[in-house]
Amino acid sequence: MVHLYQGSSAETRAQKKSRTDVQTPGRVPRSQLRLPVVRQSHLKPYVEFLTKIGAPTDRYLQRARLPIRDQPTTEYMSNRAYFEFVGTAARKQGIRDLGFLACKKVGRSRLSPELLRRMDRSPTLYGALKGFCRDIHKDASHIQMGLVEEPDRVLVWQRSAPEAGPVGWDISEQLVASMVIDVVRNFAGPHWYPFAIRLRSPDVPEECREHLPNSRAQGGGQALTIPVPRALLHLPPPYQSAIQREMPEPLAYPDDLPSALREVLKGYVNDGSACLELAADIVGTSPRTLQRRLQESGTSFARVLEQARYQVAVSLLADPQVQAIDVAYAVGYSDPSNFSRAFRRMSGLSPTQFRNALAGVK
Repeated sequence: MVHLYQGSSAETRAQKKSRTDVQTPGRVPRSQLRLPVVRQSHLKPYVEFLTKIGAPTDRYLQRARLPIRDQPTTEYMSNRAYFEFVGTAARKQGIRDLGFLACKKVGRSRLSPELLRRMDRSPTLYGALKGFCRDIHKDASHIQMGLVEEPDRVLVWQRSAPEAGPVGWDISEQLVASMVIDVVRNFAGPHWYPFAIRLRSPDVPEECREHLPNSRAQGGGQALTIPVPRALLHLPPPYQSAIQREMPEPLAYPDDLPSALREVLKGYVNDGSACLELAADIVGTSPRTLQRRLQESGTSFARVLEQARYQVAVSLLADPQVQAIDVAYAVGYSDPSNFSRAFRRMSGLSPTQFRNALAGVK
């Protein structure tokens, strides 16, 4: 009798795979092997700050088994090694606000250029926050983020995945809080701070509170949560109130395909002719190639068209004499309810709430 596990030709690939994945003591099945990583750019502000204050940075790097040099040969590093480094450095140096201090002058440059470009292309703060929460794991696989919708605000939340390890996650939490604040400031202005913030850390050291002036900071949360008022979600980058804008600034030349296409499509949304075939003809390519190019840029034709419609709608809604239903038809929606849903997806506000925000009505 021939046994399949002895290598009979009748053995299927699935059976071979299940046989090789049988767990033995002290080993992880191949199907479960994974290496969580984080970009080198997340480590750079810590290294620069610690070196500046004379800390034995190289010793901490060596202890964490991080072969980091001035010119790293790889863009990624091990998550666990990263957490061990920041946790050890904070503990040895007695700096409980290391995350805030290290990132104070670095700003959004910690993020990958790709993620920065996607956020900068967003026409609203709401879109930037959604994109940030959706894509941040591409920079650091341990970061889990999302938005919780509430009537007068959205809550940006963050948790560290289990691979974060037992040390360093509280310092990394400070880094994430700084990044969220930086994203909002890019739209709401450089002096914005959340009116409240909840950290997972059991307590909030006084040193950390100094980095959050006018914010009610608490610890012991199930997740890091930062509330952002809904009245800010429609803001475009950089911050400029529609009421304050008497003369429009010259439009910066859009040097990427999605932005350029969005600007061109704004001239076609009112007559319903803005479609993929028209866009491909404008670009000088086939619809299939255009879709592929947009996908490579991290977007799609449907999303670009929705953004074009939204921007035209914003300019029309700024006139209180124009009815919202007329705006819906003017930007190519045959059903006003579809327009309202699309507008809320982009701004976090209904058209009526948007007008109230422009008028300063709470």
